[in-house]
Amino acid sequence: MFKRGVSPVIATVLLLVITVVIASIIFAFVIPFVNKSLGNSKACLNVLDGIEFPESRFNCWNASAPPLVSANNPYETGFSVKVKKDGIEGFRIALIDENEQSDVKDIKPGATGSDLKMVGITNSYGGALDFPSIGGQKTYVTKKNTNGKYLKAEIAPITETGDVCPVADIVEFSHCSGVVVF
Repeated sequence: MFKRGVSPVIATVLLLVITVVIASIIFAFVIPFVNKSLGNSKACLNVLDGIEFPESRFNCWNASAPPLVSANNPYETGFSVKVKKDGIEGFRIALIDENEQSDVKDIKPGATGSDLKMVGITNSYGGALDFPSIGGQKTYVTKKNTNGKYLKAEIAPITETGDVCPVADIVEFSHCSGVVVF
């Protein structure tokens, strides 16, 4: 009869205080952990769908000196790239051949490549490569240094922080129809 208990109001307040303290402790550790884990990868969200292979008559392969294809006269593959968003400082392209082997190239403003050239600017490999401005598009040509040709390519943006984002677009190459001079 003389037992004393905690009133329901005080019990409810204590439960709420304990819940808030536990939630605060969890958030104090979880939020910094998530931010640290994400790092600069948040930059990839800003450039999502910011680069693509637009429809182009140059997205194809051609023998540079048909019908004899050799190390001196390799297949050439053209591809056009369009930049649609700010924050893209370059792109990584994976060129995939008939054997599912890939050659990966990073293209940034001012880059050069011994097996890359621009369409319409220079006919020699190894020169400076232009980079598309926002809303602009550029067309590149590459040669396969071994026998075979590239059948498709994947492109991924490189952000201002240097992060290489996931693949943004894929293009499949076919034989160039008509006269295409790279």
